[in-house]
Formats: sequence, C-alpha cells, structure tokens
Amino acid sequence: MIKGKWSLLLVVVMIGALIAGCAKEKSEEEKLAEALQSALGSNVVKEGTPEAMLGEIRSYVTKDIWNDGLVNVSWYLGKGTSSTGETLDIEFTMERLGKAIEKKAEYNEYINGLDAKYDSVKQVWNKLSAEIDNLYGQIKDKTPVANDKEANAKFDTGLFSQYSEAFRDEVNELKKAAAE
Repeated sequence: MIKGKWSLLLVVVMIGALIAGCAKEKSEEEKLAEALQSALGSNVVKEGTPEAMLGEIRSYVTKDIWNDGLVNVSWYLGKGTSSTGETLDIEFTMERLGKAIEKKAEYNEYINGLDAKYDSVKQVWNKLSAEIDNLYGQIKDKTPVANDKEANAKFDTGLFSQYSEAFRDEVNELKKAAAE
C-alpha cells in the first residue's frame, strides 16, 4: 500500500512539474529578447535618448576619426603604411577624414546643448574635439608624406587617446545608468 501512495505522489509531482513547465515556457520572441539583452549587457538604451546619441558619437570617434583616419595617418608618417601594415592611399584617407571632421561640428553643437546632467561628458568632449582639430590642422593643408620622421614626431596622438578613452568611459557610464 505504501508503494502505491508513493507512486501516486510521484505521478502528481510529475504532472505538477509538467504543468508548471508548460505555463512557464516562453515564446520565441521572449527567448530572443532575453538572449539579446544578455549579449548586449546593461548598456542597452532607448533610441532617441541623449545616451543613445552619445553612443553614436563615441562610435564615430572610434571608427571615422581614429580607425579610418588619425591612426592611419600616424602610421603612414612613421612607417609608410596603414596601421595594419598595408598599402595606404593617403589622399583617399585625408578626403574621408575631412568629411568626418565636417560632421564633428554637428556633434559639438549637440553635446554642448545637453543639460547640466551631462556636464562631465561635455567637458571631456570639448577637450577631445579640440585635440581632433589640432591633429587635423597639422595635416589638412599639406598631404602627409610616407616615412616623414619629422612630421611623425610632431603628430603626437597621445592626448587624443587619453581624451577619447575618457569620453568612451563617460558615455559608457551614462548608458549603464540609463539602462538600469
């Protein structure tokens, strides 16, 4: 008799678990949303917010100004190649960098128009923006020449790196706070 009670109890527990499992099963959309949130971490912010726009500006600085521009110019001046050691069309690089610099004026206006909550990121951006102008000013009127040791010595990207890392950190903190 005891054996039968335990069997019945086991069946009841299994049915309960099955019902609970079915009730908790998530749709494919819910599973995908959870996976996306997990992959992206806590820096997911709503589109159209200042944090989202600052994230776009951070990407612009990294890709358009640094990766596609200044780092390649620096390597070209010092080594005669791109930063990855490949052949570099310096005129094309300068043209693309010039277009990216034109876009920076819009970002200056946007960031400086943000309210006091963003004062820290504004302060860092203004230093970064001025350093971008400084570096671009050194090369815009005279196309860089490969292996120009003298020009390379003057084309110091240290401050740019310092300010761009600080800007990235400020933006990441704002995005993290907004996503919480």
